[in-house]
Amino acid sequence: MCNLWLYCIFEAMRFITAEKIFSINSGPLEKTVLIVDDEGSILDLVNEETIDSMKIERYEGFICPGFVDTHCHLELSYMKGKIETGGGLHHFIKEVEKLKKPGGDEILQGIKDADAEMHKNGIVAVGDICNTSNSFSFKNFSEIYYHNFIEVYAFDESRAEAAFEKGLKLQDELSTKKNSSVISHAPYSASEKLLALLSEYAEKNHSVLTIHNQETADENLFFKEKKGSILERLNYFGIDTSNWNAPGKSSLQYTLPQLPSNNKLLLVHNTFTSAEDISFANNYNKNLFWCFCPNANLYIENKLPDINLFLQNNCNITLGTDSYASNWSLSILDEIKVIQKHFPKIELQEILKWATLNGAKFLGIENTFGSIEKNKKPGLNLISPDLKTVTKIF
Repeated sequence: MCNLWLYCIFEAMRFITAEKIFSINSGPLEKTVLIVDDEGSILDLVNEETIDSMKIERYEGFICPGFVDTHCHLELSYMKGKIETGGGLHHFIKEVEKLKKPGGDEILQGIKDADAEMHKNGIVAVGDICNTSNSFSFKNFSEIYYHNFIEVYAFDESRAEAAFEKGLKLQDELSTKKNSSVISHAPYSASEKLLALLSEYAEKNHSVLTIHNQETADENLFFKEKKGSILERLNYFGIDTSNWNAPGKSSLQYTLPQLPSNNKLLLVHNTFTSAEDISFANNYNKNLFWCFCPNANLYIENKLPDINLFLQNNCNITLGTDSYASNWSLSILDEIKVIQKHFPKIELQEILKWATLNGAKFLGIENTFGSIEKNKKPGLNLISPDLKTVTKIF
């Protein structure tokens, strides 16, 4: 007996199934049909025996929710292929600064092309780092949900207020501030004064925060001993470090206590984060998330974080693509494949959770995205049986 009549009040519906459906909030589902309206909202999940088989769209492979990319630099998309791989972060940052320009058709086309690629690759939401307003207008018309992280720099205490005000001014250029935050770039590019200004503002506005963390071994060396390439880089960019003394601890253990302990915070890269650092961080902030961008790590440093270490410590993990300046593609599926290759014992169901629901929870959009549930509109991705391709159904 078909229950199709239960849904006749809707003008248009699709009945979709695949070999498996990863709803994320439960184990993989089989012999399950998704009833979806013409805009992609999930009306129900039912046993396929309750639906007329002639009405069902059947796909090979498996279906999962749309991907959430929690770390990207969309405005750098025009740098695709312009920076050589394996040169290390010190070289990479110098090259990015050389290639930066205020605006122009090349930048806008890069943004447009990157957004289209992410959409095609099943990405439905992005946490995007912004140093300029170049992407703002375009995002108003994108099919992707964006949270704009306005990034500021000032290692010199005397420049903190000016940098903070610059960030606020850039945030004012957004059509709405609702889906935005003002954040610091990294521990080595923020003075204590700047972190204090950002933290006060974040607590007042209940902002979600993010910061690049321990991407290189030199980051910890800088904070422990005031040595290494970061010190050289600061001097290269004309930043005075003569009055700064190394605190003698890891960058994370130095920086984290200067950030709010209750706001959601995403730590990005974490390539050289130790078990001690993880324990310290998880104890300090219960709303902590850890983002991995494995392809970017390989592109820049040819080094991956010890993801098993984070699993063992019950960390909330998300995934990011970083940017076209530091990646071969803007595809969360490609990031998943890298993790599976280097960490084969991690279950696909677990990695898919990082790529969907965990990212949605960090961005505060889990009521719409992140899992396949009734009354959600999460986007639907079809992944081929060999995990080589992703096709966006909705």
